[in-house]
Amino acid sequence: MSVLLRHALVGLYYAGRKHWVGDPGAALDLGSIEHAAERSREESFEDMDIVVTHDDPSCELVLPVRRKRPAEAEPLRATA
Repeated sequence: MSVLLRHALVGLYYAGRKHWVGDPGAALDLGSIEHAAERSREESFEDMDIVVTHDDPSCELVLPVRRKRPAEAEPLRATA
């Protein structure tokens, strides 16, 4: 199993500080989902995916990591 960070819009994989690659095999394996999320926060990345792969490359789990957006100024209204 490998746990990678991928830029959701560009499709490149994180391979280390300021280093990105197109080949997931050359990307940095972060070892755990928690470590990948932590690295994404530390680096202040936006629009990232945590990609968890197993032995079968066609089977991957993609977890979107997005920064929280500020709430809209208009309050929510309940519908009856």
